Amino acid sequence: MILGRFDSRGRPIVECRVRIPRLQVNARILCLLDTGADATYIHQGDAERIGIPFQSLADRVASRGVGGRSAYFQETAFLSFVDGPLVRAYELPLRIAEPDGASTGLPSLLGRNVINHWYMQYDPTNGRLDCTVRHADHTFPAQ
Repeated sequence: MILGRFDSRGRPIVECRVRIPRLQVNARILCLLDTGADATYIHQGDAERIGIPFQSLADRVASRGVGGRSAYFQETAFLSFVDGPLVRAYELPLRIAEPDGASTGLPSLLGRNVINHWYMQYDPTNGRLDCTVRHADHTFPAQ
């Protein structure tokens, strides 16, 4: 089971490892579980913290959300999650916020391209956020 938590504002958070081979990025981030997001997004604060080389980003895409349209760059990435004695990994197109300052304070988002493969027990009253993986692209032993 992937164990999430609720942050100080009550938001559902899960830790994941992000690996972007083309950019030589391999780091941990915290993601807000967002059932309203079609894709998974890394926003500017996390992108800067994990060393995304913005000057190397090229595949620009637009995303539309509650706040309107925003610019992102798309990169093939692997997201992995500790699931007890296993690691569950997904290969997906990851969206990285354009460094314009607009998304600096926003949390990175784990969208439906991952969480649609999970069964979640969401119980903020008791501080429980448990995610059972129904499907992963890759599964291997945790070390």
